[in-house]
Amino acid sequence: MKNLLFLIVIAAIVSCQAPVDNNSQLDGFKTNQASADAAFNLFENGSLEEMGEMYADDMFWSPPNTTDSLSKDEWQNGGKEWHANFENFSFDDRLYYPSVDDDFVPNGGVRVYGTWTSTHKATGAATKTKYYAVIEYNDEGKVSGTMEWFDLGGVFDQIEAQTAVSEEAPVAE
Repeated sequence: MKNLLFLIVIAAIVSCQAPVDNNSQLDGFKTNQASADAAFNLFENGSLEEMGEMYADDMFWSPPNTTDSLSKDEWQNGGKEWHANFENFSFDDRLYYPSVDDDFVPNGGVRVYGTWTSTHKATGAATKTKYYAVIEYNDEGKVSGTMEWFDLGGVFDQIEAQTAVSEEAPVAE
């Protein structure tokens, strides 16, 4: 009986807590989702300087090929390198979800899933890779961190496979 009474008291205390306003918790996510979407559009179009203005100077970048946290300059150089070697970027099937804090409460960050396609300039090879990122924002609404995951080696395997096929094709006379 004591256990039942104890459970009733605990249930009463828990039920008296103020309800969580999920709408207000998601406001930051909705704003930052629109910002993330705009940034991906700018990358597709090669507007890297304008995209860079959306990122804090002290932001960190964790690209797929390392666990290091790199600087904004390294992030910008990475974007420039992609555009120097690839064209016709398209980020399709975009899905955005809120990221959460340690208590599983939306924290304004954005998780994004999608598929990147592009064309390798030197070979004309088409590439396609699944992509996932977690994007964090500061109080000013600028990106404070980006962690990316995709199959970097797989992109170059696609180029190699297409190049090998074209090299094996007979030359028409």
